[in-house]
Amino acid sequence: MNVFPPMQHERLFVPFLDEVDGTLCLPANAIAADIHSQAHAHRLRFPLLLDEATTLREQIAATTHAPVSCRFGPYCDNILGINWRLPSGRIARIGERVVKTTTGYDWLRFLLHSGSRYGEPVDYVLRLRPDYGFTAIGRFDGDTKALRSCVSKLLHSGWMHWWDAVDYVTEGRASFVRVMIHCVPEQAPIFAQQLEHVAASTSTQLTLQSNVPPPLDGLPDLVIKTTPDRVIGLSAELAHAARRCVALCYSGVVHVYMNESEDLTERTQALIQPYTAELHTLGGDWHSRWLPSTPPTITESAWLNTLEEAIHEH
Repeated sequence: MNVFPPMQHERLFVPFLDEVDGTLCLPANAIAADIHSQAHAHRLRFPLLLDEATTLREQIAATTHAPVSCRFGPYCDNILGINWRLPSGRIARIGERVVKTTTGYDWLRFLLHSGSRYGEPVDYVLRLRPDYGFTAIGRFDGDTKALRSCVSKLLHSGWMHWWDAVDYVTEGRASFVRVMIHCVPEQAPIFAQQLEHVAASTSTQLTLQSNVPPPLDGLPDLVIKTTPDRVIGLSAELAHAARRCVALCYSGVVHVYMNESEDLTERTQALIQPYTAELHTLGGDWHSRWLPSTPPTITESAWLNTLEEAIHEH
């Protein structure tokens, strides 16, 4: 089984910035400042960041989505290529410098969230986005019914694809809806007017912060992928036992943040246990950086064992 065809060392990705195509190759242990230092001068950005201090590898290992996946898709749609170190020590190039080059099985998508079983990332090729120099954050406050109506209005209007993020955030007993906008400064009043219209039509109170940095929530302790229609309810349930929950409303993903003083391994296991059967029925899943991955099915296990044997041969 020839999983990885022979490759010459010179075919591996080397660090580069292509300001025309908006792509950047840099080490997997790069942090936000490393990306910003190269991309900002060309008015480009990588918006799928969760934390300033942790590495890209840590962030991608923690979750499949970021808040801005609402507009730009999950990590696997924004990483075009990787240099991947196999367990044997050999480094293989997976993917290309462009968005899509071939059809067939998506090795890149598979390896990005495979943990360390099949090796580790060395370098990423990132898909950058235009940096217009202006970010605004809208916060909607109100009761549960009003906030749910607010999310529905935001996601089912013609403006949907202009929101960088639409999140339902719960901290303790308080909840609010967070919307992120990124645009040229001259367009900001147009977006603000639309958010004010949503607030007025849903009986929520809008607070708008203009020209501020994007919110960085940090690495979640537990990530649950469910359906968009269930994500707010699930987030509200989980929030009773967590420090903070952020429901990525369009993606149907909940980021759960636990209290740091707790035994995170034991607490996270107890938190997810009641939902595993329901998630399986819905076709969802869960992931935690504190727990091993969900065991594969018998069929999947046989396939994965064959793959692992093939990889160790290379």
